[in-house]
Amino acid sequence: MVSKLERTAIIIKIIANAPGITMSRLHAELQARNISVSERTLAKDIESLKKDYRLLPDKDRLRQGYYLKDILALSGDEAEIALDALHLLTRLKDKQAEALAQRLQTDRNQNQFAPVPAQAAPRRTRTVSQRNILSAQKSEEIQRHLNQAIRQTRAVTFTYKTPRLKAAETVSGYPLLMVFHERGWYCIMRNLTTCTYSPRRIDRISDLKLTEGGKLNQDAQENIDEAAFLLSAGWGMSFPRNMREYHASDSEPYIVARFDAAVAPYILEATERHPRGKVKACRDGTGDVEFSIKLHDPRGFLDWVRSFGVKARITAPKNLVEQEKAELKRLLLKYDTP
Repeated sequence: MVSKLERTAIIIKIIANAPGITMSRLHAELQARNISVSERTLAKDIESLKKDYRLLPDKDRLRQGYYLKDILALSGDEAEIALDALHLLTRLKDKQAEALAQRLQTDRNQNQFAPVPAQAAPRRTRTVSQRNILSAQKSEEIQRHLNQAIRQTRAVTFTYKTPRLKAAETVSGYPLLMVFHERGWYCIMRNLTTCTYSPRRIDRISDLKLTEGGKLNQDAQENIDEAAFLLSAGWGMSFPRNMREYHASDSEPYIVARFDAAVAPYILEATERHPRGKVKACRDGTGDVEFSIKLHDPRGFLDWVRSFGVKARITAPKNLVEQEKAELKRLLLKYDTP
């Protein structure tokens, strides 16, 4: 029988890997891990995560399911130790976990970690599930202004230039949080007048200024929660820009990718790879695996599937299959051209 501490650590990990999970599904996930717990006890655990740990939004009802709130900024060493400890908790008994916590506190008191300057306010810009610890190696001034805007819930105006644009554009919005994706650091921003969210790559931002005398974002925390939820419903930086787009994707057919037996173990090792995805082994004797998912924008997902080369292909819906075939024909022509 697992202890309350072990159960709490497992619940945190489940929510971190499946943001938006409901109480009933969370209960089912625990049962699948052979953790017997009543819904009443689970409700108390959730209440503890809200009140004691402050990891969940403190609301009576969470219409978008459960998702971890942002945490305070940590140094790189602190973050790694905290995350490693979280994984260890599921294998430690109460006394062992308590001893680990005491050792970590002793290490911190002995200044083995880089101290945070006294004048620096806590930065609520990272999420546990994405292990996003802001790097200060590039665009330090822009990052500093963005973090200041996030802390003060202020709007910013900046110049933004991407390779697809012939000219730079002037953009204004409320910065909400920082996330790291394969191409670099992004700031997720909300439109000034609507709850529409866009990712802005930091190394494409220049001439950023805080808007003087502008209206503060009174719904900053709700916006952060909603943006984090929409991020979890997309693939990388291709995510629904608002709740209308999110709900519209529910009416779309599943995108199905089939992976050859050679890479099937890689896909099967993370059957909960995405909160909106389903992984299942094909029952035709090939050893292949199918991954089905509903997305508003499939571009990021398609890039991931293509990274497997001939070991993966899209099998549904039909229009997407034809689109991929046409793309491959164009690619073949490129290779045949001297």
